[in-house]
Amino acid sequence: MNVRLQYDLEFLGGIYFEEQMQMNHYSVSLNLVTGTADPTDTNIAMDRIKAFVFGELEHSVFINVAQRERAELMHLMGINVTTLPEEPVDQIIGMMLYYKLNSIMEGRMIVRSLDISSSLGDSVWYQHDDEDSAGPFAQDGWWHDSGVKHNTVDVNNVDANIVKVVPDAWTEYGLAWPGEATETGNTVVFGNFPKK
Repeated sequence: MNVRLQYDLEFLGGIYFEEQMQMNHYSVSLNLVTGTADPTDTNIAMDRIKAFVFGELEHSVFINVAQRERAELMHLMGINVTTLPEEPVDQIIGMMLYYKLNSIMEGRMIVRSLDISSSLGDSVWYQHDDEDSAGPFAQDGWWHDSGVKHNTVDVNNVDANIVKVVPDAWTEYGLAWPGEATETGNTVVFGNFPKK
């Protein structure tokens, strides 16, 4: 039996818009339906929402991917950046959340509709559901990935002699689905020492 739920959350985030960075307060209301009868999977799906929003997105700066150089510079300065396919207005951020949250819950729970409002958006509520056009989110991007990735910033200058093994982020959060194989992350360094 599918259970219908509503879950409301609030978080702070920044936007880089019209050559200016501002902080914004977001309110989001999710209408959800369970996709499994297993209460453990349902609880993990809810915890994944919280982990993604409060562990990855909160205090992130939303920026148009067209501002790639600015996004990379912010990332190098230690600022958490979230790249979007359009300008970071409330409607686009809401659509991103709709697709990303559905991706990370992998069918165990489904976001049927999402409403979003923000203080900079004059508290106007934007609504999105499965009948709306995907718009710029129809294209393949991190918002369709079930992991915690939330940008396209690529500033990895890794030495050729270092192989980095990236662990599954949900395992790190303790939110892997029961029965899935878990791996631990390690960095393997191959020494290339000259002979004297």
